[in-house]
Amino acid sequence: MNFSQVAFQELLNQCIPIFRIDDRVEEVKEFFEDGRFSHVAIYDDQRFLGNLSSYALYPLENEESLYSLIDELQSFWVGETTHWVSVFDQLLKSGADLIPVLDNSGLHKGYYLLEDIEGMFGQSTFVQEAGEVLIISSNPTNFSVSTIVQVIEMNQGQVGGLLMTTSNELVKEVAVKVNSENFTQILSELRRYDYHIDYSPVKDLYFEQLKERSDYLTNYLDL
Repeated sequence: MNFSQVAFQELLNQCIPIFRIDDRVEEVKEFFEDGRFSHVAIYDDQRFLGNLSSYALYPLENEESLYSLIDELQSFWVGETTHWVSVFDQLLKSGADLIPVLDNSGLHKGYYLLEDIEGMFGQSTFVQEAGEVLIISSNPTNFSVSTIVQVIEMNQGQVGGLLMTTSNELVKEVAVKVNSENFTQILSELRRYDYHIDYSPVKDLYFEQLKERSDYLTNYLDL
């Protein structure tokens, strides 16, 4: 993997606030006003409770405390040393645009932002790294960045970067910068894991074989 884990950890954002479970709804609504973020971390003193979505707030009165939303909190987070592939994967699976980072004692250290990660991929990998771009997709339940990277690397490929191109409730699509002389095997293995190949820089033998079979069947039926 050519992506630097040390450089990735420099993306840690310590400027975005956290909120306490006894804070008023009005305070958190003000945080969400500019529409930049989808979630924010909620704590009980120093103990992480979960992440609150902006959509969960608005039915409530401003004077209420966040206690009334404790059942709405979503429990996703990463550790300080979590590999960047897992961070990216958890962000995509959660549907959030930020994720809290906790140390080994469970204390808040900051956030990773999806826009920062994608920006770093764009600056350092897709532009600068050697390789070709492969675009693959799958349904959200099956989709896993970790699996994609493992399949490529197990087949003598190197991943130079990833960039999410589509993410909704029906499909997740990612562009992967791949350096490999074994694309055919990589494509075959990705299909075994139920990934659809939306774009390949090399001739896809799978579709070539399908076309040959289709042509054969057409000729046979024309006899």
